[in-house]
Amino acid sequence: MHFDYDELSRKEANFEAILKSIKRTLSKWKWRGLSLIGKIQIVKLFAIPKFMSKAYLIHVSNDLIQAANKEFFNFIWKGKDKIKRCALINDIEYGGLKTMDLESMIQAQRIMCLKKYIEDYTSPWKVLE
Repeated sequence: MHFDYDELSRKEANFEAILKSIKRTLSKWKWRGLSLIGKIQIVKLFAIPKFMSKAYLIHVSNDLIQAANKEFFNFIWKGKDKIKRCALINDIEYGGLKTMDLESMIQAQRIMCLKKYIEDYTSPWKVLE
């Protein structure tokens, strides 16, 4: 993890390698004849955790989230989106396929961390000096 005041250098140090790794991982799965649900599962299992490992710790800009989403949905659709992304994000009961929404995932992760911080127990990671 690299911390820096300059957003551009922080982005390059933390996320450029991750985006390249995600591209490599997804390209390994492209040649297989996966269904739409199978592709979504591959993204959820192999790509999202790589991105989220650092995204919940430091600020992630909207353009970086868009770049990651572009890689994910290019893999799922083999190019341009066929239907709206918000339709895919819905639950299966509502006509969606329960795909990922990176921005919501990052916000939820940060809220959970804040919730743990304000809970009434002592821990070394809670000490601010």
